[in-house]
Amino acid sequence: MEELNNNQLNENTEITNEENAQEVAKTYTQEELDKLLQAETDRKVSKALETSKAKWQQEYEAKLQAEKSEAEKLAKMTESERYEAQLKAEREQFEKERTEFKKAQLEAQTIKELSNEGLPTEFASYLLADNAETIKSNIDSFKSKWIEAIEKAVDERLKGSTPQASNRVATVITKEQLGKLNYHERAKLLAENPNLLQELGL
Repeated sequence: MEELNNNQLNENTEITNEENAQEVAKTYTQEELDKLLQAETDRKVSKALETSKAKWQQEYEAKLQAEKSEAEKLAKMTESERYEAQLKAEREQFEKERTEFKKAQLEAQTIKELSNEGLPTEFASYLLADNAETIKSNIDSFKSKWIEAIEKAVDERLKGSTPQASNRVATVITKEQLGKLNYHERAKLLAENPNLLQELGL
């Protein structure tokens, strides 16, 4: 029995190896490759659409269920209770919108303050607070830290190694001497001292 299983395993392995060899050896034309890519793309898009559709369906059903339960509650209430419930829902919606509007105003004000101070406006969301005084305090604190960080970075860059003093002595030359030099000597002298012509008034 065990020998039979080993023989089947060997046959299956040989078949699989032959199939893999055939798959490796197969070449595709550009048209076939395009078709395969299009089919794979279509499959992925279809899967993404199905996932999105299922998600939208769940959201819709949850919203529908919430509205049904709200409608059932309202149906069981008296006229005054319905009026109170509706008033409460509208008040909650108003407060939510008011809070969002206030936050947007504070964010716009924060961006304006950062811009006026010459600071990057990308940090507005980090400095945002519940009121203007706290925002101003946050901006002032941020500004001092920002300037401190910039100064530290500049100092670090300027710290580098001090340049070595040049061993060459400054060359003093007159217009006449410059005129007597050949082209290569004149080019070398001007390369070493680019302001020479200005100094000589040329």
